[in-house]
Amino acid sequence: MAKYEDGSYGSAAGIALIAKVLAGRCAMKYTRVAVGKGNIPDDKTPKTMTEPADYVMDAVIAGITNPVDGECQVTVQINSANVDKGFYCTAVVLYAEDPDEGEVPYTYLVLENEPEWIRPASSIVGKLATIDLIAAVGDVDTVTAAIDPEAIATVAAVNDLLQRHNEDPEAHAGIIMDAVGSAMKKLEESGQIMDQKTVETMIRKEIAEHGSGGYYGTYFLTLAASGWKQADEESPDYSYIYTAELPDSTSALIPSGAPLLGSFHIAEDAGVVNGCETGDGVVKFYSKEIPAADISTCIILFGKGGGGESDLTVATREQLGHVKIGNGIEVTEDGTISANAKVSEDQIATSDDTSEMLKEIYGE
Repeated sequence: MAKYEDGSYGSAAGIALIAKVLAGRCAMKYTRVAVGKGNIPDDKTPKTMTEPADYVMDAVIAGITNPVDGECQVTVQINSANVDKGFYCTAVVLYAEDPDEGEVPYTYLVLENEPEWIRPASSIVGKLATIDLIAAVGDVDTVTAAIDPEAIATVAAVNDLLQRHNEDPEAHAGIIMDAVGSAMKKLEESGQIMDQKTVETMIRKEIAEHGSGGYYGTYFLTLAASGWKQADEESPDYSYIYTAELPDSTSALIPSGAPLLGSFHIAEDAGVVNGCETGDGVVKFYSKEIPAADISTCIILFGKGGGGESDLTVATREQLGHVKIGNGIEVTEDGTISANAKVSEDQIATSDDTSEMLKEIYGE
């Protein structure tokens, strides 16, 4: 039985490093993470461990966030593609840069009670284990990390970008989800891994191709295995159709969809077509076989771009969309809209006109 509860423990070297950072001697920078498969020896504690028990391999730092004051959340990825022999991960150690000692252990994450199984590269089903490690930082204001460029894009990261698509066109959520979805499917088939650089390249390509269309909305749907129906007409591409209800959908919108992580293999094994079709109030999916389980998917709808007026989503009080600039409205090159009201002389009431109206009102 494990001697320590699962969770993050600060190391002695890490505590000393915080003092140096607060004294202004250095900045806080996380350098790498390592994982192990053993248990902490009887003569050691998480605070005194300098490496994970029974070290196996280095993992990847995929990102850092600051969920609450005094804590830093470090996202760690362990990729099965780099594992020769499967193992149960029982420990993760986060290292940081010390101005005097060099690289030192900063936080020890214990997973001995509920270890994470890491499949070998030879496994038919690959696995990307993502672990969030909480590191105490006290009053340290700024924390940086050596983010590995090989970190794999996840749906969680995409959802974070989704919230910012209006602010930064380089982080357009719909395009990212579409690129990630199609790329993951293609790369899974070839046995490759999609790294962050690949994702960014695809994002730029998709933005260039679809940038003129207007973002309409993002929707998460579950395609129940029991909901697939035999197609009325035979097709070499599919035999079954799933009709998902989506009130916001119209036939004029362009869909972009992909299965979420965890559903890719289900969709791939069944031969689900990489794409979907919009209709009024519904979105249709197509598959060669009935999937063995439910499929979780994300759908992003776009208004058509680059076409005529009939291709555009018209703005209403409840729905964002396109509007036309009418007479009397001016638009500058930077998009500023101005209205200049002009009244002709024959529309201005003269003193004689005013006197005449007063006579009619008061009878004088």
